[in-house]
Amino acid sequence: MNIDFVERNFGAQYPEEHDCTIDLQGGNANCCKFNRWGSLVAVGTTDGRMYIVDFVTKGIAKTWTAHVQPIMALSWSRDGRKLLTGSADSTVVVWDVLTTTALQKYKYSAIVVSALFNPRNDLQIVVLPLGMWPVSESISPTGQPEHAVVSYDIPGAADDGVTAIAFDRRGKYLITGTSKGRLCIFDAQTLRIVTYVKQNSQQQIRNIVIPRRYNQLITNTSDRIIRCFDFEDLLVKPKGAVVDQNQKLLDIVNKAAWKAVCVSPEGEYICGGSTKAHSLHIWERNSGSLVKIVHGTKGESLHDVQWHPTRPIILSVANGIVSVWTQVHVENWSAFAPEFTELEENAKYIEKEGEFDLEDEDADEENNDDGQDKREEAIDICGLRSNDIVCSSDEEDDPGKLIPDPTGATGPLWYVPTVPEIENPECGLAHPGDLLHRPSSQMTNPSDDQESRKRGAPATNLGSKPKKPR
Repeated sequence: MNIDFVERNFGAQYPEEHDCTIDLQGGNANCCKFNRWGSLVAVGTTDGRMYIVDFVTKGIAKTWTAHVQPIMALSWSRDGRKLLTGSADSTVVVWDVLTTTALQKYKYSAIVVSALFNPRNDLQIVVLPLGMWPVSESISPTGQPEHAVVSYDIPGAADDGVTAIAFDRRGKYLITGTSKGRLCIFDAQTLRIVTYVKQNSQQQIRNIVIPRRYNQLITNTSDRIIRCFDFEDLLVKPKGAVVDQNQKLLDIVNKAAWKAVCVSPEGEYICGGSTKAHSLHIWERNSGSLVKIVHGTKGESLHDVQWHPTRPIILSVANGIVSVWTQVHVENWSAFAPEFTELEENAKYIEKEGEFDLEDEDADEENNDDGQDKREEAIDICGLRSNDIVCSSDEEDDPGKLIPDPTGATGPLWYVPTVPEIENPECGLAHPGDLLHRPSSQMTNPSDDQESRKRGAPATNLGSKPKKPR
């Protein structure tokens, strides 16, 4: 494939400039998370409020008070109907996104650092309290919660606390990172340890990131190095083995530490958010070369970064503001009209023979009839088709399950339905929908009300029968 042609027509597959910010109407953002399709963004604030933002319109679709202290962790369920929130008030809550009601609530004895849904099982969550072992919470089909502590008995485990957790992309394994650079892999169902390996560094693992469509494991450690491993190779390593990374990424000039790390859906690009400043470093994974550095407002401190599941878009949270980073948009008119040419200066146009004729005299009538017959094709405007662009490479289920229910009662939740706020002072209704639920006996004619007010008499109801005069 011609690389120059792809880059010229489709652009680089990583963000290059600041596009806009998401208005939270006074909210001070602390973390954010895309849903599975990138259509909705969950934003947690420092005062415990939750915002669901429609990423297409950049408008707020839902907001409610979820906790009393800052929200530290967010996780979407596979169908997008549930949202998991973890807070500094030591609680974890599973929310229904449409009704904003709490389905389950768990209380711990320490600040919740991380909380995750199993990507293939909405009934299992894993919570990491500060300075404690991870905890797996499962809801059985009978509705009874099951509590299990994810621990292991290996040499040096007593002095090696868990600092990061992550699921693999299929939800079969649970990966934990420790304060001494150890990676432990557990079976997600039985919670038994499969293997454990050591990095070539004894520093703390801050983050573990799994790409959406690539079997890779990426770690962010306190030695200011981002390491890339092949997850299949880690599963077959003997217990206690020291593994070398496939790729090592770092800031050679400034030696910056990384607050958060995110990765593109295909795993081709890796983004690291600096701890000291609002700057994003983007590397190409195969070569390990730094391809782009984007800077935010000077003096801001970065809290979180998230990559869009299907598009080259990054969200960064700094000083309570959610910033959107996108590609450089260049108008290419020749993509729509191949014969279109851009002129650097004015030129005299020479009309071609027969260019503006209503009918082409040289055209063959038989060919015109054939062309009309070919254009007459049946177009289905009622059916829905699933789009494979929102599917990851680990999709084995029916693609038809990606199509949402038109009523919104079942199926995946792509968008949150909203009702427009219409002020109608004439009817005096609090909400436009009240008119549909109001009984006919309580509905009055506005013209009758005005006439009755002029005469000083009360308005009559349309549903009641007129009284006979005595």
